[in-house]
Amino acid sequence: MGKVISVILPKGGVGKTTSAVNLAIKFAERNFKTLIVDLDPTASCSHSLGFNEENVFGDVFDVFSYSKTIDKVIHSTEVENLFCIPQMKLNSIEEGRQSRLMANNFLLRNIINSIRENFEFIIFDCPPYLFGTTSLALIASDSIIVPIRTDEYSLDAIKTLAKRVEYVRTLYNNNLTVDGIFLTVYERNIKAAFKVKSELYKRYPSLMMNVSIPKDVNMMNATFSKKPLCLILPKSRASLAYKELASELITKYNLLF
Repeated sequence: MGKVISVILPKGGVGKTTSAVNLAIKFAERNFKTLIVDLDPTASCSHSLGFNEENVFGDVFDVFSYSKTIDKVIHSTEVENLFCIPQMKLNSIEEGRQSRLMANNFLLRNIINSIRENFEFIIFDCPPYLFGTTSLALIASDSIIVPIRTDEYSLDAIKTLAKRVEYVRTLYNNNLTVDGIFLTVYERNIKAAFKVKSELYKRYPSLMMNVSIPKDVNMMNATFSKKPLCLILPKSRASLAYKELASELITKYNLLF
């Protein structure tokens, strides 16, 4: 049965989508059948994997609205073993309808449970807030991983997330765990970055991952090309770091063969 993971932090610009996509690729390259579900209305995850209105035959909204079953909206990607349920931008009427449907707190959990035995990893790319699809993702997940940039605002976002996780554990999902926190766009020679990193290790010593994702100018190239960094520049510093991070998580999950 697949492990369901949310990549989450209630703050934009910390590398959630970048991390979700590149980790999913690295899991798939290790021969783990992986599904990434785009829950962010910006659809950045979907676009980076090559999906658009011309080649999408169903998305996550179709599943939420019961117009299609989940097995009918799972798309293959150019990466072997990696599959995606994309997200297309909604119009105002569709947004309103989706909001009403999401009043069912267990909507996503029930949907995912119908296919989770078909995958070894299911990854939710969550938007930068804690309501709506993010709330459903927390209820549907086994665990979360938290990408964070080394700034004070990210520290505040982790406090907010911690409160929400406890709330979800209490009311909806008492098995929800935090698998780890990892640094993104990290510059080891910057004093402010080191200060925030030290504070994170002080506050959450048991949750910090060993691997950090370094600042990499190639990330900008990946953004402009609209393709994941791990595909266009697999030997770049950040790509290699995501490979190490994926290995660290696989070891944590005791999935080594």
